[in-house]
Amino acid sequence: MGKKVIKLDFDDVVIANEDGSTTRALYEWFHFKPEVGDQVDVFEDGDELIIHKAEQATNTIDNLQDKININIVNENNNTQSVGGYVQHGRVVNKWIYFILAFFLGWIGIHKFYSGFTGKGIMYLVFSWTAIPAVIAFFTSIMTLLKPADQNGNIVVTS
Repeated sequence: MGKKVIKLDFDDVVIANEDGSTTRALYEWFHFKPEVGDQVDVFEDGDELIIHKAEQATNTIDNLQDKININIVNENNNTQSVGGYVQHGRVVNKWIYFILAFFLGWIGIHKFYSGFTGKGIMYLVFSWTAIPAVIAFFTSIMTLLKPADQNGNIVVTS
């Protein structure tokens, strides 16, 4: 169990030992503000004591949740800086977007992939005219010409 602060006097603090005896310690020997009930570790240093607050091992979920601090910051604001210019749009993988635009662009799959569902539906509706196929072909060529970031992503605008 360890040692425990059991009484605060004007000049010193009374600590209960494991064997039932007590130790008197001066306030200056504490490296924290002692309170009754504190578990402490006591180390002898000549005629003085060095006293630290003991770390208590707890297994309760409430105590663990008090100690856990998770801070997640999502700074993905759909902007990308390429060549010094900031671009706004949707961030997608360059090669996946290219393959979808080249092979399935005539039905707008690349638009669905990049999050432009409305345009994807328009490609799908007009796919019988072959106009979306021509647009998708040129889109796939333009995709190849776009510089990718270090993760292989590009910014797609509409």
